[in-house]
Amino acid sequence: MKNFCFNRIFAAVLILLATATIFFACSKSNEATPDTNANDNKALAAASYEAQASTLYDDLFDVTLSVGDDQGLNTSGRKATGTPGQFKLGACYKFNIDDVTIDKWPKTLTLDFGTGCTGTDGRVRAGKVIITISNYIMKPGTIINITLDGYSVNQVQLKGTKVITNQSSGTTFKYSTKVTDGIIKLDTLTFGYSCEKVITQVEGGNTPFVTEDDSYSGTGTASLTYPGGTIVTYTTKEPLIKALKCAWIGKGKADVTFDQVTATIDYGAGICDDSATVSIGDKVKGVILPR
Repeated sequence: MKNFCFNRIFAAVLILLATATIFFACSKSNEATPDTNANDNKALAAASYEAQASTLYDDLFDVTLSVGDDQGLNTSGRKATGTPGQFKLGACYKFNIDDVTIDKWPKTLTLDFGTGCTGTDGRVRAGKVIITISNYIMKPGTIINITLDGYSVNQVQLKGTKVITNQSSGTTFKYSTKVTDGIIKLDTLTFGYSCEKVITQVEGGNTPFVTEDDSYSGTGTASLTYPGGTIVTYTTKEPLIKALKCAWIGKGKADVTFDQVTATIDYGAGICDDSATVSIGDKVKGVILPR
């Protein structure tokens, strides 16, 4: 794959404090009832939490592709760069592979970010990511299993398992992703997380040995479970487009439903920046997508 299991396959992080009052750029907002505003605010907060969770779990495939690029494991005939993490992860993580025999599979890769390692994307990763690959990452049919050990991104703890299946055919690079048993703590709340996405490469297919020009389109669903059992559902409304070299989704829309109220996240028109909007009806809030 080339990531986002939503966003990077593949979703991006929205910073909205759930405890803060959300003001809407809307001429009709003063006409809404307090109950309506409260429900809308909850839906917007839920959208921000889901977007943050999906971005960080999606980042795991970017991590996989980056280490695969470093070690020559993305495609056969591709040599290692010799510079650990030069594309994304930085040079401060420790790498281990259980078997260096060429063309012998499966292989298990362990990335140890220690107490904190800052990547070229600005993300500070800590703990371990264990990646088992059944064959070259970009080969059709390859299955990638990712597990986490004390892993965090920017001090946000992540748990769970991510499985990536290469569904490519012909010249089309495509993969599915599935996150199960996800657990993530955002602000003071601990959420359950799961998702299933399909990611298709839309740019960079003509340069299979180069990852920096890759761009992907993702669609799918996800769920975020609040403490107490309330479930937020997430569904792509328009395909989410993300360049691998960009930290954020640049284009597309997704609907997030919380307690029968649906908020729409609009990631923009294709520019690589950290801005997005969240809307409910004619109520609109601009938000920043952090790294």
